[in-house]
Amino acid sequence: MSEELAFEGLKVFDMSQGVAAPYCGMLLAQNGADVIKMEPPAPGDWSRAMGKPYEDQSSSSVILNRGKRSVALDLKKPEGAAIAKRLARDADVVLQNYRPGVIERFGLDYESVRKENPTVVYLSLTGFGQTGPKAKHPATDSVMQAFTGFMSINLDPNGTPQRIDYYAIDVITGLYSFQAVSSALYRRAMKGVGKHIQTSLLQSALAFQEVKMVEYHLEGGKGEPIGAPVGTFPTTDGHICVNARRDPHFQALCRLLGREDLIDDPRYADARSRVANREDLLVVVRAAMASRPKAEWAKDLNAADILNAPVNDYGDLFAEPQVEAVGAVRWVEHATVGRVPMGAIAGIPPMVTDNPRSHSPHIGQHSREVLAGLGMSGSEIDALIDSGAVASPEMARAAE
Repeated sequence: MSEELAFEGLKVFDMSQGVAAPYCGMLLAQNGADVIKMEPPAPGDWSRAMGKPYEDQSSSSVILNRGKRSVALDLKKPEGAAIAKRLARDADVVLQNYRPGVIERFGLDYESVRKENPTVVYLSLTGFGQTGPKAKHPATDSVMQAFTGFMSINLDPNGTPQRIDYYAIDVITGLYSFQAVSSALYRRAMKGVGKHIQTSLLQSALAFQEVKMVEYHLEGGKGEPIGAPVGTFPTTDGHICVNARRDPHFQALCRLLGREDLIDDPRYADARSRVANREDLLVVVRAAMASRPKAEWAKDLNAADILNAPVNDYGDLFAEPQVEAVGAVRWVEHATVGRVPMGAIAGIPPMVTDNPRSHSPHIGQHSREVLAGLGMSGSEIDALIDSGAVASPEMARAAE
């Protein structure tokens, strides 16, 4: 028996592009919702151009559009906008991430949609928010990592702020948005009312960094390290992460390093002293750790119950027995890009090749199917395709 998913039967109209809101839509799809992904006829959703192209896919679109049905509409054409309005009218959830003021031009803003769909749960996601001096400024994950202080706590050895090489703020925003939409759906089920959720990359980035903001405020600037010795250390064949901040762990580490003298050194007598003299201590630990391979260190550190982990790349990770044991990564044969790893998401069945929710669509792959679901005939759909208001792969063209 297949597992019943929480949002089976839910209709979602996803007008968003990029990462954050599409990530929310992907999570809704993975939880059973029928997510119709609207994208421009060409070149499609931005995520398709993020990274190396594989036909009309990328490593980003493979994940962000996973489990969705794609309909390609040109909103600048009246026929395209009219179709979008019908899809929004019939949806339980609408997602959009246009800059403030843009979606209103097409009559697809919350107030317009609510007139015909009063219980809709409508997500408006922007970069900087709906109001304020930067409301209409463009924003990306990189811009937001810089603007919200995220880069200030991620410095290279020379003190230069660095971007985390991943869409961290985007994905966090997608997760917060999914939480907000799920909560609003529960409220609708209980009270029969819809909701307009307005959020932004800015809001999510700051919510994500609450602890660091409090730390900065209370400590008058940069907070002190959580402890010492804590960090990554070079070995003969890579790096290993060690956390020996607690007294028993520090003392055990000193014995492993052959530096029992550090145990009685007053500079390292307790956790606060070690933080105060952190740089001197790290010099000693780095020099000692550099003498052996990380696997040997891991064996001894584990035996001493000292927190540690090798610094893996993804190839290392795929080969980790623990990852396999818990099914944290599943391999799926994708029709366009081939065999790819996909992470397990809590609460839903794992990704498998024969499940449509594990796959991402081509641009407009489901245009005909979606329009037929609105009651349109094959000839009507052909006319819309010929007009440029709708796009669909030629192999899907109806034979009338």
